[in-house]
Amino acid sequence: MSLKGKKVFIDPGHGGSQSAGNSLCGSGYAVGTSGKLSGNEKDSVLVIGEALKSYLERAGATVKMSRTKDVPVCLGARAKAANDWKADIFLSLHHNGSTNTSANGLSAHWYKSSDKHLAASLVPRMVEYTGLNTWGATGVREDNFQVLRDTKMPATLIEFGFMSNASDDEFISSYESKLDFSAGVLRGVQDYFA
Repeated sequence: MSLKGKKVFIDPGHGGSQSAGNSLCGSGYAVGTSGKLSGNEKDSVLVIGEALKSYLERAGATVKMSRTKDVPVCLGARAKAANDWKADIFLSLHHNGSTNTSANGLSAHWYKSSDKHLAASLVPRMVEYTGLNTWGATGVREDNFQVLRDTKMPATLIEFGFMSNASDDEFISSYESKLDFSAGVLRGVQDYFA
């Protein structure tokens, strides 16, 4: 399905160093999680974001990203950039982490009622393209994340597996898996707009 005329804002989560993030955004800045094999979340989601951008553009969408290199971007600035650009949808890209190393699977999080259909459109396609489990029964979870609260368009925060889980971490570590995540999100976005 063509995405011609659709504006998609991609937000690769985190970025930069703790000190640079704290200096720019305040002491609450988070640099994200990491995995033994997959490395830093902020680097992995940037690779996924770049691949997703390419896929979406090939499908006809116009795409903007909150960051294209390893720099901190404050949460409010991410949402403001999407709002100012008047994006049709907002996709925040992350990996999960937990002290419970058995926690695993994909999820898409929503806050506003307008977000839920977008989140629900993405999860089945991500499962289809990756073979990973969902985190919880459906992988569609309601959460009070700032980027979801502050965006004016349908938005979702995607967790591409747990870097703290050995099996998910191994999957996340390969470049081919990052392409699978991106392809699943593309198909989910196409389903959303269909």
